[in-house]
Amino acid sequence: MSSPAGDFDEQPVILCVTASRSKRAQVARLMSGHGVVLMFPDLQAVRAVLFGDPTASATSGAGAVALGRLVLDQQRQQVSWAGRVLPLTRLERDVLAALASPPLRVWTYQQLYEQVWGADYLDDASAVRSTVKRLRAKLREANATVAVESARGVGYSLVDASSHGRY
Repeated sequence: MSSPAGDFDEQPVILCVTASRSKRAQVARLMSGHGVVLMFPDLQAVRAVLFGDPTASATSGAGAVALGRLVLDQQRQQVSWAGRVLPLTRLERDVLAALASPPLRVWTYQQLYEQVWGADYLDDASAVRSTVKRLRAKLREANATVAVESARGVGYSLVDASSHGRY
């Protein structure tokens, strides 16, 4: 292994993939001076950065993602339904972006909390529940056919409420 002061070409590249900011900080401290460390919150971000994957997460800042008439535009920091901009807070927008990111799935309270709030989850889902409650109300108010469905005791997923099924 080359010395930390060696040429960049001789430095190993270390990938760290974890949603936990504290774990990424820990890896950065441990690997300091041992190579180039690339930090990613999830595999979608890895694909987006390393491979230019067009199906990368809506939260990766790669433009707009559309699910039917729902459009999440990360660059403009706005969400619209059927062309009408929804008055979402940053947290509501980030929760919706996570739920809408491919592949659509059930997100646990822990995964949502760590993704949106960027902190370690301390087994208290109240912040996630409160944000989802406000998000649901705003989607209903806009007559959106997308809805946030509960997976009792687990978390949430995004569904097509008009057909009562998943996307």
